[in-house]
Amino acid sequence: MRVGDRAGSAALAPAAAGWSRRRWLRTGVAAGGAVLLAGCELFGPRRPYVLHQGIWRGRISIHTEEERSESYIASFYLRGSAAQGALEVYNPLGSIMARLEWNERLAHLRAGSQEYADASLDNLVRDVFGTPIPVRALFAWLSGDAVEEDGWQVDLSRYGRGRIDAVRQQPLPVARMRIVLQSGDGEEEVL
Repeated sequence: MRVGDRAGSAALAPAAAGWSRRRWLRTGVAAGGAVLLAGCELFGPRRPYVLHQGIWRGRISIHTEEERSESYIASFYLRGSAAQGALEVYNPLGSIMARLEWNERLAHLRAGSQEYADASLDNLVRDVFGTPIPVRALFAWLSGDAVEEDGWQVDLSRYGRGRIDAVRQQPLPVARMRIVLQSGDGEEEVL
């Protein structure tokens, strides 16, 4: 199709009309993040990931395979354990999107001007990322321990380079989660 071809432009209009500005933005951010992740893999120096138990920072991407697929990419700073800790989630521009704090009895979520409390950390993590994530297993995976979790398969074969890949097959929809960790020295790890 040539630029300015009215028939081609009209054919694209119905497909584009169903997309909101927010959906276009989310798709663009997801595509940009994927390019960034791929580029760093090809050109970055190879350094081992250094675990600092109880403190993790890096990037997380989650993609759900639904009729209308959803993708989520963010930076994070996590400290503590599944019993007590805090999680900060940042958008691609570095602004804080959500802050979670929890102990064994209660979890608090602050997202913008909204605040929520729940006895279940899993519920609030689902609200932040848009899909259930096994919090107790996630802490084990972040520590390099491939514990089993119903419905999930984790791949820690690249953990030494700060990469964790996990796929949830059940319950549907299928979800793919990729985590790229940074070393505690503040320098970016190899993606």
